[in-house]
Amino acid sequence: MINLPILYFGYLIILFSIIGFGYLSSKLLSIRLSLGELGLSGILLMTILSYITNLFVSHGFIHNSIFLLIGLFACFFISKKKLFRKKIKIIILISSVLFIGILMHKTHDDFFYYHFPYTISLIELKKIFGVGNLEHGFRTPSSIFYFNSLFYLPILEKSLINSGAIFFLIFSNIFLIQKIFNQLKNKRYNFILVLSLFSLLFINTIFYRIAEHGTDRSALILIFILAIHYLEGTNRKLSKINFKHYYQKILITVLLIVSLKSFYLIYTIFILILFFEYRKILFEKTYYRKIFFERVSYYFLIGVTIFIFTIFSNTGCLIYPASFTCIESFSWSIPKKEVIEMKTWYELWSKAGASPTYRVDDVEYYLSGLNWFPNWLHNHFFNKISDFLLSLFLIVMISSFFLVKFKKKRLKKNNIYLFYSAIVLLLLEWFLNHPALRYGGFTLIGLSIFIPLSIFIESKLNLTSNLKKKITFLIFLSFSIFLFKNIDRIFKETKKYNYNPLINAHYFINNNSNHFNELFLKAEKKRNIDGKKFYIVLDKDLIKKLNLNND
Repeated sequence: MINLPILYFGYLIILFSIIGFGYLSSKLLSIRLSLGELGLSGILLMTILSYITNLFVSHGFIHNSIFLLIGLFACFFISKKKLFRKKIKIIILISSVLFIGILMHKTHDDFFYYHFPYTISLIELKKIFGVGNLEHGFRTPSSIFYFNSLFYLPILEKSLINSGAIFFLIFSNIFLIQKIFNQLKNKRYNFILVLSLFSLLFINTIFYRIAEHGTDRSALILIFILAIHYLEGTNRKLSKINFKHYYQKILITVLLIVSLKSFYLIYTIFILILFFEYRKILFEKTYYRKIFFERVSYYFLIGVTIFIFTIFSNTGCLIYPASFTCIESFSWSIPKKEVIEMKTWYELWSKAGASPTYRVDDVEYYLSGLNWFPNWLHNHFFNKISDFLLSLFLIVMISSFFLVKFKKKRLKKNNIYLFYSAIVLLLLEWFLNHPALRYGGFTLIGLSIFIPLSIFIESKLNLTSNLKKKITFLIFLSFSIFLFKNIDRIFKETKKYNYNPLINAHYFINNNSNHFNELFLKAEKKRNIDGKKFYIVLDKDLIKKLNLNND
């Protein structure tokens, strides 16, 4: 049993260790970062190092303790700086408010299906090849599992290995709050200010339940930050300094997004669009060569290579479930036919053609054209997407009530067209291929509404009243909603599951996933007996033998 003070103390240790790694990454990449960006960059560096170290060692107590101590030492070093000490209050305040989010009994629906066993495999064993042969969930590894595996610590044990998502939320909040108040301080009353506020209200009120974040919502939060970086960069004076500054930040953000799920590789399109926007500067005296040899460019390539290698070592595919990237000649490779079947299953599920309790009879007919649309409209749009749209409407209306003064004023010209066109195209791709909110719909719909409305509100901002106080109130309101919804959730879990976070703040552990761990240990035992392989290599034949062997 883990009581509340111990859980909170461990939570803060991880938080400040992340900041320390963020500081190390800023030095490694020679890049200036705000406090929120420092935290997100720290998460990325910790994740990349987690992938690398798991090639050689398991993430047990010793590894993780040393790992986090390195981050704490780096954080202690920057705590000597006066500017950082001033920001400690905001770190403690925001993290303490959001801490309630990790107090839960019930975890994500997929947590014990593959999130938990995958993380445990990293804690107990070094790299495993062919793990995708166990279950479908193991074929789509997420960096959040590698990040979470670092939180297996003495005393705390497994109590925080599902908490990675909260740190994405904390540092995204810090980034957005700093962005909003820096805009106000510098009297930049533009659409970036409004878009940052909309994004903050969105993530705190719609993504309030951490148990539902899974492997998707952290990436969706980061897409808001990507949009702000991109649009802020392209709406400033075109210069080499500006390009380099935003290029570095966009590359780090995209890399972190891509790491969370291979599906998000599609968002690398924004790097190409950025190059097109700045093409005159890039081709001026071959400046692009200098950019491509930046440390952050190498960092991006190394990161993407590591993430793709992990997918390949799990499935035999470079990108799963893209069957054309699969190589069947390896012993652990998943047959292309099976990969195609899984791709069809993902599409069927997202188009409301299947659920845990039913599946349409004629799959091929259902998925052809728009035959799926009426059923999707009935089972998914109502009430999931319709409720989501209502939430967006409330965010916009409440914000407008406080910020807008209706007056005749010409809209300012902003450079958003390429970026917004890409968002619309991605939204169309989402609708035609995988129209479930978790597969990008939340953010794509949100940005498609927020960006034009932010530009409209920019021209209507009520600057005669105390704008800063009104924005501060809206931020306070978003945190209040986050707190209220989570308190209400905890009361319901207390009543339903007899959950008491004051006595035992630990989430419920379902031991039904232990069979995966037992199979991993059997495979490791066989590897040691054979003495032939440095890594466990799981193919279907070996798994069948191990399942039949009760020794």
